[in-house]
Amino acid sequence: MNKQERIGKTKSEVMIMRKNSRQTPFTLRKYYGVMIIGFALFLGIMAYYSVKFKEKRELAKQEVELEKSVDAANSATQETTEATESTEDTTAASTEEAAQTMEQTVTYDGKTKLSWPVTGNVVLPYSTEATVYFETLDQYRTNPGILIEAKENDSVKAVKQAKVTEIKNTAEYGKMVCMDLGSGYTAVYGQMKDLTVKAGDTVEKGQVIGKVAAPTSYYTLEGTNLYFQMEKDKKSVDPGKYLE
Repeated sequence: MNKQERIGKTKSEVMIMRKNSRQTPFTLRKYYGVMIIGFALFLGIMAYYSVKFKEKRELAKQEVELEKSVDAANSATQETTEATESTEDTTAASTEEAAQTMEQTVTYDGKTKLSWPVTGNVVLPYSTEATVYFETLDQYRTNPGILIEAKENDSVKAVKQAKVTEIKNTAEYGKMVCMDLGSGYTAVYGQMKDLTVKAGDTVEKGQVIGKVAAPTSYYTLEGTNLYFQMEKDKKSVDPGKYLE
């Protein structure tokens, strides 16, 4: 290859390099432009869902406050009614106590493991010594029971042989079933529906007593769950220490 050919080839390479150098910035600018637009869209989506989440939490708080007010009014009405019927209740209670004495009594040694009322993970643990975070309420508080993850309409079963002592409704835990396990131990099941038992019934271990209901406004963000609480001599105890 002579000198003139080498010079021609060099000029050709220089022109190609210049052409490539002009195209490269445009390609990079296009790439960065797409990245910036995508990032902006991502930030917009995140901001939208953040606002929606805050709105949902605020709505849940408002519902809780409203239900507290309604509960207070209902409690006042109930107290008035109970005072009026106290004489009749005393006579009925005496008769019922006499009948219960004749029925089979239930006992519990506090050592035998109890079966789980539903199958699921513990959403909120038992904690009376320290506070735990309640997501829906957006606050820290103690928890005298446990919240067990479940699906709506899941069957709820008795943890052992027991007597149904009371069925009631509260704003926080919805429909509740209270049971005497014997020897000073009691159990409370909350956030239930479609009950198959009534006060005074004796249930056997594993017997279906109702179904899991949709969560109350106190636990919308925690999801559907069953509330389960135990007491010994009217003092809360950790259910986890007694369940299998």
